[in-house]
Amino acid sequence: MLEQKTEQRLLVKDCIENIQDINELSRLFFRELFLRDISLERVFPGGVEVLNRKFSNMLNILKNVKHLEKIQPSLARMGERHLIDYGVQPEYFDTAQAALLSALDSNPEIEMDTALREAWQAVFADVAALMKQAIAQVERRKVHRDIRNLADNTDLLEKIGGKDKVTQVHQRFYDVMFDHDWLGQFFFGKSKESLVMKQTQFMVAAFGGENQYRGDTPAFIHMHMFITDEIADLRQNILCQAILDEGLSPEIAERWLQVDDNFRSSIVKKSVNECVLKCSGQMPVVVKKPKNA
Repeated sequence: MLEQKTEQRLLVKDCIENIQDINELSRLFFRELFLRDISLERVFPGGVEVLNRKFSNMLNILKNVKHLEKIQPSLARMGERHLIDYGVQPEYFDTAQAALLSALDSNPEIEMDTALREAWQAVFADVAALMKQAIAQVERRKVHRDIRNLADNTDLLEKIGGKDKVTQVHQRFYDVMFDHDWLGQFFFGKSKESLVMKQTQFMVAAFGGENQYRGDTPAFIHMHMFITDEIADLRQNILCQAILDEGLSPEIAERWLQVDDNFRSSIVKKSVNECVLKCSGQMPVVVKKPKNA
């Protein structure tokens, strides 16, 4: 058994060391992760650079599992921090493992056979087991972030009026956004109908409804766009007005915006240097504020 574990850990180590584009694997992983449980967006806040760094750190841990016994105390402390700082629950590890395996399967760099898949499963399970033990030993204090708030909005979709009402709000919202002198510049060449559909699917899932969204995460969709706090504030004001104009109450508008605000940190940037470009030759999307705006 020990010999098999050693072989599996070496397989994973070699696999990681041969991955040329870690960032692309990161994109696939987070896409799969949030498709499986959109509430995990709050466990992994931040833009693309932050997510890529977290993913790289995870791979470094898995790569060094050959010396698992030596890093066991560090993993235990990490498990405690993940609970206290992010509200991580034991069941999240199963979702993460499934997302990681799916990302590995989707990556053309990696030739996944039965032995390699079993190795990844075993190594991830060994690390997760230690972190789960640490989480189980930590006292649940009220100051912990309630990560389940996002998934617990099961009555919000009903109070809004279902998917049809969410669609109507987004139609009104994007009508204003596309015509806006400033923010409208972000939408040149975009399909309004497609954005309404995708945003509706995304928010319906965030409100606790059926998850039909199959797009990338907000961080990766907006990674090349220079979106400031001022732009995000203006966008949210337009969204709030669209909600109210559709006849929904201020209370519902507030709850809607609380859910929407969970994704703010993944798209807002303090500097254009934080933009991540999708390919060589691409320029960051920076829209100039009109003088009358």
